[in-house]
Amino acid sequence: MNNTEPLTPLSMAILLALMDGPQHGYALMREIEAQTGRRPGTGTLYAALDRLEEEDHIAECEVETAEDARRRYFRITPGGVAAARAESARMLGVLDQARAGSVFTSFSALRELS
Repeated sequence: MNNTEPLTPLSMAILLALMDGPQHGYALMREIEAQTGRRPGTGTLYAALDRLEEEDHIAECEVETAEDARRRYFRITPGGVAAARAESARMLGVLDQARAGSVFTSFSALRELS
């Protein structure tokens, strides 16, 4: 993934949740639900985790206090921190455009063309 490609909302939520330290899948699911009001399905979550791991944004890790050895724990990598920062900057740019009215002006221009 290059730095200009936006992260999916789920990928961004995962990276933000991992900023506080390693977590296992179920804990991530609960954290994302608390952040967004929606709980991702297990298959959706693990597909996103696998993709983020392939992109070197997260890495599986061992946790000494793991209550269940079968759980897979993940941590954010330096590449993941950089991706989250780039996505945050991109999102702030979109908000700035919306506040300036350019987004709404663009939508109005599109309506006039139809």
